[in-house]
Amino acid sequence: MSPDYQIPGRVPEDGVPRQAVSDYWRERFPSEPYYDNSQFFDDYEPAYQLGHNSRAAEMIRAYEEVEAELQTRWASERGNSRLEWEQARNAVRRGWEESTALRQAHLDKGVPRGT
Repeated sequence: MSPDYQIPGRVPEDGVPRQAVSDYWRERFPSEPYYDNSQFFDDYEPAYQLGHNSRAAEMIRAYEEVEAELQTRWASERGNSRLEWEQARNAVRRGWEESTALRQAHLDKGVPRGT
């Protein structure tokens, strides 16, 4: 199964490949204030993906309105991440916040400014 596969009706396709989200955060996660050097990127990656994908599905709701739902989803979608919700919540929020910028960067890729 392709890592970009979307379950129909689950999360809308926002046009940003899963690998692009991972690459973006792989470079930045050690600079985040919540970064814990005893954790690996593989621990944080599911949190960034959850935040990013949830924002695509919840464009009209504020993060505070969906945080409890995201906490519940983290328990089932965290995969092999060693992070508990309290450790993951900041990464989920950052994934949520940066999803719009990532989507725009993906759409702008290769398109000259001002055209």
